[in-house]
Amino acid sequence: MAETSTPASPIISTSPKTSKKRILFLVIFLLGAIVGAILWWHNYNKYISSDDANLDSYRIAIAPMVTGQITRLYVQEGDSVRLGQPLFDLEKEGVVARRQEAEAQYRQMVAQLEVGRTALNEARNNFKIAQLAEDLSKSNYERGRIQFEGGAIPQENYQTLEENYKSSRLQREIAENRIRSAQAQIDATQMSADAALANVETMNTDLGYYQVTAPAAGIIAKRWCLPGDVVNAGQTVFTLNQGNQLWVTVYLEETKFSHIYLGQQTKFTLDAYGKLTFYGKIFYIGDNAASEFALVPPNNASGNYTKVTQRIPIKISIDSVDGDASQKQHMKLVSGMSATVKIEKDR
Repeated sequence: MAETSTPASPIISTSPKTSKKRILFLVIFLLGAIVGAILWWHNYNKYISSDDANLDSYRIAIAPMVTGQITRLYVQEGDSVRLGQPLFDLEKEGVVARRQEAEAQYRQMVAQLEVGRTALNEARNNFKIAQLAEDLSKSNYERGRIQFEGGAIPQENYQTLEENYKSSRLQREIAENRIRSAQAQIDATQMSADAALANVETMNTDLGYYQVTAPAAGIIAKRWCLPGDVVNAGQTVFTLNQGNQLWVTVYLEETKFSHIYLGQQTKFTLDAYGKLTFYGKIFYIGDNAASEFALVPPNNASGNYTKVTQRIPIKISIDSVDGDASQKQHMKLVSGMSATVKIEKDR
């Protein structure tokens, strides 16, 4: 029986050159790890870091005060607007018609006032005539009474003079009452005219609500409606970023909050401009955790409780920027940009 020979296993030899490369790589790796650990430790001791941050600004919801259909938009997203600049119009034909009706009612009341004043003047003149007639009949009556007592005129004539005097006195009282009535009519018409004028002014004020203007200078951040849409009073049509004032809002974990104070120096970077470093300081520290203003605030009354680290909002100003000149030249800061913030700890 023939013997089978087992092939010899190859012997792997490592050259001194390969061993040196491996050792060098290991040394470089260890040095890199040590340097990284030192930098991390230095950064941890010097800064409070957070990437839960973004640029923020004051935002105004532009909404009409009345319900109506949008007929025209004067601006679009990204447009800069000034205080008082028209933004959009609502359909106003119905209000214009009601104002014209109110103006017609006011003119009618003014005309009635003129008629009432004429009637008052006529009543006053009639009163003067009635007063003169009363004075004359009174004088005739008193003279006739003396003549009757002296036997100069018969009793029939005396009674006629007496009746004339009583009649003239009643005519004077009637004329006086007509003056009061005419004055009362004028007063009532004046009140109606004042009400009609107030209605006209109300219509003019309401008409102003059908063109909405910018309540502040800024930039149109978002358009929510188009011409033809019917919007309700208070429904947002535009969102306006007020002015050019921007800051960084950071939602900082409560475990890092003990080192935070107003005026603390910070620096941050934006994801959009990685070659730029911004500097600022804390100018606002929230009085409530962010969860307090959530759509569904946490409620632990049921007994099912899971402890979650809360976040407290702080605001950081934008004071200066350093870095790449090209990025700085073409930089455009937009509300909502993501940021990474480093807050200097007390030394």
